Order: sequence, then C-alpha cells, then structure tokens
Amino acid sequence: MLRKIIEKMKSLLPRRFKGLKTDLAEEIYKISGCTFNNPDLLNQAFFHSSAINLDTQTRDSSYERLEFLGDAVLELIVSRFLFENFREYSEGRLTQMRAQLVNRTILAKTSRSLKLGPLIILGKGGEKDNLRTLDSVLSDIYESFIGALYLDNGFEAVYQFVYDSLLVKHHKVIPAPETQNYKGLLYEYCQKRQLSDPIFDVSDETGPDHFKEFEISILLDDRVLGQGKGKSKKDASQKAAQAALELLKSEENIK
Repeated sequence: MLRKIIEKMKSLLPRRFKGLKTDLAEEIYKISGCTFNNPDLLNQAFFHSSAINLDTQTRDSSYERLEFLGDAVLELIVSRFLFENFREYSEGRLTQMRAQLVNRTILAKTSRSLKLGPLIILGKGGEKDNLRTLDSVLSDIYESFIGALYLDNGFEAVYQFVYDSLLVKHHKVIPAPETQNYKGLLYEYCQKRQLSDPIFDVSDETGPDHFKEFEISILLDDRVLGQGKGKSKKDASQKAAQAALELLKSEENIK
C-alpha cells in the first residue's frame, strides 16, 4: 500500500522546471553522497514558489509538497533515533528533545552548514528579497530535500543523511556520553569484564578523495563484533562500537 502511494506521488511531480539546475545532482552528491534517479524530483526539492511561471505552472510545482512529506519523515527518523538510544527517558523528555532537534533555527543552521542555500531556485522577486538567507526558507529546503531523498532513495538512505547532517551535530540537545562516545563505552565494558582491548580496523574505503566513505570493523580475539560506515573514520568507529556493545550486552543477557 505504501509503495502504491509513493508511486502515485511520483506520478504527480511536474516534469519541467523554469530555472532548471543541470548541475544540481552533482552538487547534491558532494553534499550527501546520494545519487538521484529522478532529476525532476531533485529539482522540485529546491524550486521556490517565487520562481513559478504562472502561465505554465501551479504552486504545486514548488518544493512545498515535498517539504510537507519531508517534515513527517524527519519527525519519524528523529523519533526512532531517540526511542532506540534513550530507552530510560520518559515520553515527555523524548518529545522535548525531538522538538529541540527539529525546530526552525536548528534546521536552518543545518541547511547552512550543508550549503543548501545557494542551490535554491528563486524568481527575480525571491532573489531581490534574498530569500535564500531566511531561516524559514532554509529549514523548509532541508525538509523538502528529505522528502525527495525519501521518495527516490528510500528510508534507510534518508536516515543515514539525517544522522550524519543533524543528529551527530548537536551535543547540547543529545547528551554526548550516550550517543557520541560508544567507543569509550566499549573500552570500558571490555576492561570491566577483563576482556582484550577491541581492535578498530578499516575494513573498506570507497568513494572519491573529497567524499570518502569508511567502513570500520571491530575485532575482539579475532572475532568481528560489529561494523559501521560513515563519512569519517570517527563516525564509522562510533557506529561500529555501538553495534559491538549491543552484541556483547545481548550475549551477556542470554548467559
């Protein structure tokens, strides 16, 4: 049923855009590492209503519908992340943390760090008013891109993008010891149980020099405990350490 809804949404996308950015896919790959199968979908994600040609287009040609979808997908991703990583927190605390993460200021800041502003397609009025610098527009663009990425690449690709661009960047909102220091927690776990020190090994390295992706494997007495991928060795190590910790704890509970 969900697949049919997604395909229906894709079929409703406008096919041509005034102000089409032919190099947008290349710029987005540099930013997110994601490739798009549907260039029209990607362009709509950055197409502001000020650029609409009223003779040939409707307001639905802008990014607003994708922003609506992206807002819902983003809330689901953040909710899932908080639910899985803060099991001892109450519903009220989780709701507060989610609200802090998805507010307009944070999303606009994230959009600026990704340099999404210069990619927005504006009309003459939008350019004159310099709309690409407004928090409201930048936060909407982040969400519309998420909506487009979800339709074109699927949920897991969006989850990874949001994790890398948003969730690991805001230590004041997400307590660092629990989400940023899995590596230290893994060493501490092994030391308390008199296990060997885990070895972090770069098991794979892909992509161009300016946009590499690393895979880290964690070995303990020649056994692979966990693996993680990330845009940096640090991120990949944290994800691998989290997987290793979860495995060790689950095995301890079975015993």
